[in-house]
Amino acid sequence: MAERRPSVLLVEDEVFVQTLLAAYLEKEGVTVTVASTAAEMRAALRLPGQPVDAIALDLGLPDEEGLALVRQLRTRLDVPICITTRDDSAASRAVAAELGVDDYLVKPFHPQQLTASLLELLGRPGEGGGAIRFEGWSFDAAARVLTDPDGQPVSLTPSEFDVLAALIAAAGRTVSRAHLLDAIASEGDAGPSRVVDVIVSTLRRKLGDAARAPRLIVTVPGVGYRFCASSA
Repeated sequence: MAERRPSVLLVEDEVFVQTLLAAYLEKEGVTVTVASTAAEMRAALRLPGQPVDAIALDLGLPDEEGLALVRQLRTRLDVPICITTRDDSAASRAVAAELGVDDYLVKPFHPQQLTASLLELLGRPGEGGGAIRFEGWSFDAAARVLTDPDGQPVSLTPSEFDVLAALIAAAGRTVSRAHLLDAIASEGDAGPSRVVDVIVSTLRRKLGDAARAPRLIVTVPGVGYRFCASSA
């Protein structure tokens, strides 16, 4: 009989963030159930035959106060809970600690941070997920390496790498400038959305993507960008 994959309940109301985080977790062999509200979370926990091994919970849900929700969960579940939130206050951290929260991540953070935290809580080391290949290029998110079609590593700044990682993780879908700005905020590079445009321009040059008619990173006017290369 095949070994059961570990299961995480991801509670996050921002659809793009939810999709991105789920993609990183699934790449590590984790079964992910998603919920956008406290009501959906409760419904997911009631599903028969779908045990939850850990919960990643956004405190900023639209229908209930996050820490009160943690308190309720702790009365009925004994699984690791990782909080994600924009609240970096000492008071919130103190309440979370009193409630027995296992980790507390302040947004914005890189998806790999949450993935690493949950894998540790699940007692599993990260497996890296392997490289993604597209049109001769190789992109290894775990090793943070981009290799060109000739097998040569391409130098990327941390911000360039994180923007490219966010675009590839959402391949085929439009990613707003605001979300790409969140992807680099942890490096202290957050600023005007123009910063994202400059990074994308540099990425196109390094990928050999024509500035006037790009094929890999396409501009979606008034919104952001979309990664269009077919991957293997």
